[in-house]
Amino acid sequence: MKKNRIKRITFITMLIVVSIVYANSEKTNRNIGDAVQVTSLPISGKVVILDAGHGTPDERG
Repeated sequence: MKKNRIKRITFITMLIVVSIVYANSEKTNRNIGDAVQVTSLPISGKVVILDAGHGTPDERG
């Protein structure tokens, strides 16, 4: 009785793992040339500069 339960739990777990791996592989197998729809933000046409900072303050006045 216990062996059947362990086999059943193992089978269900493996089925779930295989399903998740398959679903993720379908998402990542897009060709690089595939079109992806995006939305434009109100900052289109502007330049955004990101400063990493690295923990020290700028020495500018």
